[in-house]
Amino acid sequence: MKKLIFLFATLLALGACQEKSQPTAVMVSDADSIYTYDFIKMHFVKEPERCLGLIDTAEMKGTMTQDSCNMMRSYVYNTGMQDRKQGRHYMRLVLDREGLDKTSDVYISTLDAYSTLCMTEGKAEETLNAALEGIELARQRGFKRQEASFYATAGSAMELQRPGSGEAYLRKAIDIIRSMDDAGAQPKASYYMSLLAQRLGENKKYAEGAQVCRERLAFIDEMEQKGIKMPAGYYEKQRGGAYCVLACCEAELGHMDEARRAAESYEKTSYAKTRSGQFNILPYYVKTGNKARVEQLSERQEELRQQDDTISEIYRTLFINKANLYKALGDYRHAFEATTRASVIQDSIMSRERDSKAEEYEVKFKTQEAEMALKEKEASERIHLIIIIALVIIVVLGVLALWRIMIDRHRLNVRNRDLYATLQQMLEKQKEAEQMLEDTPETELSGTQQLYQRIVRLMKEQKPYTDSNMNRDSLAQMLGTNYNLLADAIRECANGQSIGDFIEDWRLRYAAQLLAETNHSIGLVMEMCGFVSRSHFNTLFRERFKMTPSEYRKATR
Repeated sequence: MKKLIFLFATLLALGACQEKSQPTAVMVSDADSIYTYDFIKMHFVKEPERCLGLIDTAEMKGTMTQDSCNMMRSYVYNTGMQDRKQGRHYMRLVLDREGLDKTSDVYISTLDAYSTLCMTEGKAEETLNAALEGIELARQRGFKRQEASFYATAGSAMELQRPGSGEAYLRKAIDIIRSMDDAGAQPKASYYMSLLAQRLGENKKYAEGAQVCRERLAFIDEMEQKGIKMPAGYYEKQRGGAYCVLACCEAELGHMDEARRAAESYEKTSYAKTRSGQFNILPYYVKTGNKARVEQLSERQEELRQQDDTISEIYRTLFINKANLYKALGDYRHAFEATTRASVIQDSIMSRERDSKAEEYEVKFKTQEAEMALKEKEASERIHLIIIIALVIIVVLGVLALWRIMIDRHRLNVRNRDLYATLQQMLEKQKEAEQMLEDTPETELSGTQQLYQRIVRLMKEQKPYTDSNMNRDSLAQMLGTNYNLLADAIRECANGQSIGDFIEDWRLRYAAQLLAETNHSIGLVMEMCGFVSRSHFNTLFRERFKMTPSEYRKATR
């Protein structure tokens, strides 16, 4: 039941994040339909890893808001991957986001889901702090349903800290829901009554617990008579849960006839046949001394658990509960056997954890050893190859040295002049393409092309690349965008270039212009173009123009 409540609260929070932040999301094309809230919500349980990647892409593309992305990540980690720590982390990112209005739907819905998640983990103090904050915020906004939810969560957290201290809060949650003229909210009151009755029973307030169960049964009848539509079997299961707790409370009070009638009513409901509901009646059979029924249900419970992992905390808890049941029946031999089984499972759990750690370390150690051996072998082979190549090069260079000295200068000059002419043609075509894009009306351009048009205009008019400190972040800031969109625009419109390559290309083009049109020293040209390292500048220039800066200047004269 706690999981269902958490799922409901989280879906409300996700809906609030999606609805209230919608204006900041971009229009979604058919190709981007997988990067949307609706698509990811349908697939995150079966494909959590894939959905995390989709969320990252959706955030980058802007098809989902930041709050929606973080709430969906929380949902994926908590429900899809059973990692509640990460789930709480991403909820806190939403709650702690700077600028988020604490009275907004997003904040209150997220806080509701967060407090519920903390409660499922047994973090009483953290749950209580969040729930008390939520009570005040929900009251300010007039959100009755969420105010009741916060009261119920706060009451449950207080019960964990000090039994009996949260009963008033649970009653307040019930009163709020019952005072609402909202048929859709009424099932919450039945759930809160269930929580209150269970807490009263645990606190040995059996008469009050029995009274709440009767009130719950009357309320369920009232809901059904009003025609409140619920899923098939809902009312029968609700009555089954109420009769179950009522039977246990009446038995503790010694009202055996009332307890028997409640138990018989419980057994007739479909709730008594559910995986969890069929075992909640055990305290009644223990109190009435029905050892055969206790053993039957305990064995059935063990058979169901055996279908899952039998070396687990859940399976160990099963035998602890069995031991307590047998102890209450006075069957100390079976209680001892169940306790022994629980101890063996605990030892197996600890042994599995140790073995798992040992295997993990062994795999890492062997992998590390293999990687080191491979690196040493590669290094040795590389050295041998370098030596052989070096010897061959020395011999070849020795033979060709004189010949190259005689003809190299002539060939180099001819090549550089031809290369310079070719480069000039390439640069002109590049400038024409940029000018054509700049002259094209913005209405005929895609969003990416418009951004690229702005980038080129900025480069031409302000020459920001002459600043050696310029990087992708500063360029994105000058254009009022983020570097992910900047990178997409440059990659699409500049033949797949990265932002760094794009900036260096403009610096090199400017350097070529200065070398051809001025007599500035190469060092000064380098600094004027935004380069810091002479060697780095020479390397990039040679890669771009197939000649050194000095050779380029000579080819232009």
